[in-house]
Amino acid sequence: MTVMTSDELGRYADAVIDTCLHIKKGDIVAIHGEPGSRPYVHALVDSAYASGARFVDVLYVDPVIRRARITGAKNVDSLTWTPRWHLTRMKDLIAADASLISIAGEENPGLMKGVDPKRAMLEMTARMPGREAYLKAVAAGTARFCVVAYPAPGWAKQVYPKLSVERAQRALAKDLLSFCRIGAADPAGAWGTHVENLVKRAALVNKRNFTQLEFLAPGTDLRVGLAPKTRFCAAEMKTPNGRRWCANLPTEEVFASPDYRYTEGHFTCTRPLSLDGQMFDGIKAEFKGGELQRIQAKTAKQREYLAAYFARDKGAGRLGEVALVDKASRIGQANRVYHTTLLDENAVAHVAFGSAYGATRVPDARITGDRGLNVSKIHVDVMIGCDDLTVTGTTAKGERVPIIKTGAWVLK
Repeated sequence: MTVMTSDELGRYADAVIDTCLHIKKGDIVAIHGEPGSRPYVHALVDSAYASGARFVDVLYVDPVIRRARITGAKNVDSLTWTPRWHLTRMKDLIAADASLISIAGEENPGLMKGVDPKRAMLEMTARMPGREAYLKAVAAGTARFCVVAYPAPGWAKQVYPKLSVERAQRALAKDLLSFCRIGAADPAGAWGTHVENLVKRAALVNKRNFTQLEFLAPGTDLRVGLAPKTRFCAAEMKTPNGRRWCANLPTEEVFASPDYRYTEGHFTCTRPLSLDGQMFDGIKAEFKGGELQRIQAKTAKQREYLAAYFARDKGAGRLGEVALVDKASRIGQANRVYHTTLLDENAVAHVAFGSAYGATRVPDARITGDRGLNVSKIHVDVMIGCDDLTVTGTTAKGERVPIIKTGAWVLK
């Protein structure tokens, strides 16, 4: 059974190259994915060169190799070492204004289960080598990137456990095409219309100049402060040199970076988190003065792993993003856990630990300092939305304005 037909692969690749990254003559493109995403990588390469790319750099990253290092390195201290050329490559790509593509979809879900969390925290290589430079560029708003997914066999079986591997891959492929508005039932231009609607939502939020967002749901009572001149973004954005790009395919969110110093309360995750080749369930977290005070998970080992992960650096236990997603999301309407952040974060509202986005602040020379933008070497989204979620914005005058009510977008 074919996972994706050649026509579907072509349309899916063109959606990234032409619609999300707007590749033009002379551009450089870098693609990162696991070996199991090879058919889609080939389609992306073909599409990029057809659009005029000067060079496409493909780098396959195999998590099995990372696990071998974590579990097998004789000298534990050696795990902290990362190759200088990883950082050099990423810095060169960013300097060349390259478009960076990351393909989600694990071939071996649960690969890191049972790994010693202390050793795992020391090993810092990632799906996209040079992640530190990458996150700095993302935070500064100078990187053009797109995260997309391919239905690798292990991931597909995880999403559709009752189907054979081949049928699971095909079912997941159909979901992805539908979520990207390029499925068999979607009219021409459906994706563009969807992007326009998200951009309009962001404009509605920005018009209010909220100083705080409040998230209320069963197990969640979270208040997040917003810095002056905070700008909510959605779907399509622009780099300082005017290049358009879309960070995720698919996307359903309106997002901003909060002022990390003013997060209070607690939340309960409504979907499991896929992180470092593991699944984490039952996540609950509590904040005070912007700092993570405690975190819980289904098991003691999961809690220990997350506690270590969100203590990797000073900013890892702070919030770098809040994102508004309502129940009109196609991904949410599928009523299925997809076990990958790209899809699950676009199913429901979410927050993210770690690095913030500089593009979510309106430039203003009168405002000095860090403007509440968190800095970290990580960025991890956790899902807190549900059909019972209410999100309320507070204005500078103290007016409380509903944005999402019982899971539905109500801000007009």
